[in-house]
Amino acid sequence: MPLAPPLFTTLPFLHDAHVTPSSRDQDATASSCVRFLSYPEDPFPVLDRAAHIAFLESGLNGDKTGKLPEYMVALDASRPWIIYWCLCGLASLGIDVRRRYRSRVVASIRPLQNSTGGFGGGNGQLSHMTATYSAILALVIVSGPPPDGTDNSEDDDEDPLDIINRLTLLRYLHSVKMDTGAFRVALSGEADVRGVYCALTIITLLRLPTTNGLLAGTREYLGRCQTYEGGFGAMPGGNEAHGGYAFCALAALCMLGEPREVLSDTLDLKTLVSWLSARQYAPEGGLSGRTNKLVDGCYSTWVGGCWALVEAALNGPQKEVPLGPAGELRPENKGVVGSLWSREGLARYILTCCQAMRGGLRDKPGKGPDFYHTCYVLLGLSGTQHYFYYVTHPAAAPSSVTSADSFSTAPEAEDLPLTSAFLWRVSPSIPSVVKGVFEPVVEDLPAWPDDVADVGVEGDRLRAQHPLFNVPFECVDVVQAWVGEKVGF
Repeated sequence: MPLAPPLFTTLPFLHDAHVTPSSRDQDATASSCVRFLSYPEDPFPVLDRAAHIAFLESGLNGDKTGKLPEYMVALDASRPWIIYWCLCGLASLGIDVRRRYRSRVVASIRPLQNSTGGFGGGNGQLSHMTATYSAILALVIVSGPPPDGTDNSEDDDEDPLDIINRLTLLRYLHSVKMDTGAFRVALSGEADVRGVYCALTIITLLRLPTTNGLLAGTREYLGRCQTYEGGFGAMPGGNEAHGGYAFCALAALCMLGEPREVLSDTLDLKTLVSWLSARQYAPEGGLSGRTNKLVDGCYSTWVGGCWALVEAALNGPQKEVPLGPAGELRPENKGVVGSLWSREGLARYILTCCQAMRGGLRDKPGKGPDFYHTCYVLLGLSGTQHYFYYVTHPAAAPSSVTSADSFSTAPEAEDLPLTSAFLWRVSPSIPSVVKGVFEPVVEDLPAWPDDVADVGVEGDRLRAQHPLFNVPFECVDVVQAWVGEKVGF
């Protein structure tokens, strides 16, 4: 492998002479990353798939006694999150989680659903929007046939999605909806963009009717969350811009309409691009979540995932054209902006600085791995390997658009189930700003290490995940087929 470019191995030329605790932390972090990035024997390590798979499976299987470590008692209210993090990470790595874990996932999540609607974070706990979001995504990931098309899993008579009570869930969503357009994360809980993103993911994936004002004012609320920096705070009113809130707001807006229309009309895209650009550092190559903060591997998703949405808004809908004799479709590059961020920088940071020696991925050198960071670092690495775009033709609405019980109002055009999220596509190459030219996904990189180290094309290639939902694309198709078979609730 060629040595890493100087951009990733040289400390910044300009240095502020005013020393503060945060500047000392930044200098220490940059120096630590440079040692990893400039290691001459291995300047671009391969992904240690086996170790990361074993680490994630330990989150589902526990140790030899079948239990998780004692310190995870503190995450008792995050049981569906732990399941989702591990399943999503394994799915990114190409593991057939449906075959291995479906029956156990159903058994673990079923008792978390409350009769009043939604899921709690643990047995006997009140429903919470984030717990409901992660529980539903976990069920989505283990639904449908395995990738090889065979079906030898247990309990084949029950689809994991069948345990979701869509009617009580819809009532719960109405109970946490606020007049401001926001959604509370729980009854009497706080309201912020996390609640909006989780609610819209649930509404969109399960094709719930949006009658009776379920989404009234939501788009305007999200627009008011943009700060003077260009990023997004947790809520309107001067909150600090944060990468996690930025992704939640942008993804939620992209569920409400096509990216070009909804982002351009709702946000100041110029300041957003400026703020996002400032989140990627050199020499680290990684991403930070806030101004004057350190790089952190999890923002590979929370900030890195924003770029696909912003680029799609700037590019507009793409017309697909056949690629080669096989007829594989790719976007036709007319008037596209190309890649606005350094995919190579993030990939180098992840593979060099975020891999723990015994498996799992971490925040940065010196930190330990955990299931949360492993999931979102892998999602970020997958994002560096794929180009996302959307098309114009509408997705067909399923038969369940009619409402039921107290939600029986005849839907107006704006009250129909959300469909724009199903217009997204993925390509292995980035359209160049030059018409007819396509670039490798990682620019200026001679080859990914798995192409030259003789470890096979699957060495560090990851499955593409839907840019709004963060589950595999094929899982989105499965849940839409399931909803399409429903009549009412």
